[in-house]
Amino acid sequence: MRISNPIMCFAVALSLYGCASSKTADMASADDTAAAVAEVTALMQQGERMQADLLAFKAYREADEHYRKAQRGLAGNYQPDYILENAAEAKTHAEVMIALAKDRSSNATRILQSRRAALDAGLRASDRLVDVLADVDDDLRDETKDFARTLSPEDFSEFQKRYFSLEVRAVQYRELDAVKQRIAQAVRQDADDRAPNTLRAAKFDVSEAENLIAQSPRDPGVHMPSVKRAVASAVLLSDAMDVIMDAPGTPENVALRIVKQNRELAKLEQNVGNLQQDLESTKSNLKSTQSTLMETEGALQEQNLELARTSTQVRFQRAMDEAVKHFSDDEASVYQQGNKLIFRLKTINFPSGTANIPANSMPLLAKVDDIIRSLGAELVAVQGHTDSVGASELNKKLSTDRAISVANYLASLAGGYKIGYIGYGESRPIATNETKEGRAINRRVDLVVTAKP
Repeated sequence: MRISNPIMCFAVALSLYGCASSKTADMASADDTAAAVAEVTALMQQGERMQADLLAFKAYREADEHYRKAQRGLAGNYQPDYILENAAEAKTHAEVMIALAKDRSSNATRILQSRRAALDAGLRASDRLVDVLADVDDDLRDETKDFARTLSPEDFSEFQKRYFSLEVRAVQYRELDAVKQRIAQAVRQDADDRAPNTLRAAKFDVSEAENLIAQSPRDPGVHMPSVKRAVASAVLLSDAMDVIMDAPGTPENVALRIVKQNRELAKLEQNVGNLQQDLESTKSNLKSTQSTLMETEGALQEQNLELARTSTQVRFQRAMDEAVKHFSDDEASVYQQGNKLIFRLKTINFPSGTANIPANSMPLLAKVDDIIRSLGAELVAVQGHTDSVGASELNKKLSTDRAISVANYLASLAGGYKIGYIGYGESRPIATNETKEGRAINRRVDLVVTAKP
């Protein structure tokens, strides 16, 4: 008979734990130490899948302590009695851990899903994030009295946000930690003075990747292109610093040119095969002319490219500064993504089920048009998005119709830029669709602006 009262479940679980602590469990493999440890391993893995480290923390901790002793004993060829005794103790606590986790999970099903997402993102790879997770878990256990009661809607929302924040940080750590370590190494080598432009570009790309991960941690299609750019920028920085450290005083632009040449050589070397002799001759000729090339070839082109990049960044920064001045947080947000600027419009309150732009939203679009013009925009792509309420096909059509309405209105303002549109429906959420607030965030129109070079 299942006990449905949470308080009675909690009391019975404590009673079970007390009884189990006084009697050691019998092992299925009484004399085989390897089989005994394997038996406990299966129980610990089951507990991990159930998130017993959260739901039955005390029993999990006791089981884990004895399990580790049994593992060390087996690896170190300890006396069989020591291994079997700790395996039996671990099994005792593990069985209680699993029983408690089963009883308590019914009061935490949805918050466990949020926590599992953070774990699956690779949170445990970072000791710092593991510590933060422990703090959130402790608060959750306190708030629920060890899951004897369910969370209020307000508390559920708060803990969901905290676990989602951990998920974001876990994805950022997983994708960008190695990149940040490369950049930190370059900083220790005085990259601020020796390769400032390459260092700034790498930091910029990392920030962009972090922002896009924060927006869509579960959608690699959104953030992986920016992560790859960050990786490439960090590798370029490392390679340039290697050149500079090998030949102190080498200018940054010269170092970058050498890196480019070295990469081209590396590609050639991959394809040489039976042409190795010809390659050695080519390398010799390149080395003899390298000093001349470093001083003459490509200097003007590099300066022009840098000027163009700087000009675009300045225009983008001005546009973002204007957005901050003229848009409230409730009206729109502006993000930079590579050579594009994204306007995320939040207050085009289309009447339910229609694509007619409300009159009170037209001044917002006019302000956006002014900023787009100041950028010298080449193309504006209008993207419509909905929440997950309703049929997906209807949502896609509605988002497309709304994107068309916004595109037509911008075209009527004759800003001199090309305009396209697309509707994504519910396929690209940037927040959870399980809450009213999250659905409101997902109902949006994005303007992706490509500036002229």
